Amino acid sequence: MPIAATQAWAEAAATVDVSQRMLVTLELLHSSFVEDGRPAPIRAVMDTQDQTFRLDEGAPLNAGQRALFKAVPFGIEYPRIGQIGVEAPIWIDNVNREVARYLEPATKLNESVVVIFRGYLASDPDTVGHGPFRLLLRSVKRKGARLDGTLTMADPTKLRVMREIFDSQRFPALMVAAGA
Repeated sequence: MPIAATQAWAEAAATVDVSQRMLVTLELLHSSFVEDGRPAPIRAVMDTQDQTFRLDEGAPLNAGQRALFKAVPFGIEYPRIGQIGVEAPIWIDNVNREVARYLEPATKLNESVVVIFRGYLASDPDTVGHGPFRLLLRSVKRKGARLDGTLTMADPTKLRVMREIFDSQRFPALMVAAGA
């Protein structure tokens, strides 16, 4: 997964203050996540207390608005190449509290749960510093109060690999190398 960061995020990571930390969030979306007739995403933050963050302008629900993320322990392992491309194992703990009532019915449908990964600096809850990355949650299994699953890229064809555009105007040697 490419690392997409704002300039402020890159500077903060390079000169990290011990009082600063990245707050990783997950937003889980599925057509069966409905409450009172409206979409009800599951929003989790990897922290010990609930946090409120401003969503990015491209968010599928509540774009640009502040939203509450519940403190739910979760972890994402380092990605690997699996049967369907790049996969990253994920676990979500304490699912009895917030997640189970939505995820279990969703796993019975032939539709993946969309997971949006965002990172915020603790000092700036209004700016998405890392991401957002759109992923799919697959192969969900429940073990007691813990859910295990696999994250995959939602649409790898739209993944931007290089940040710089290499065109013939700025890099004329590209045309020579290509035999044009």
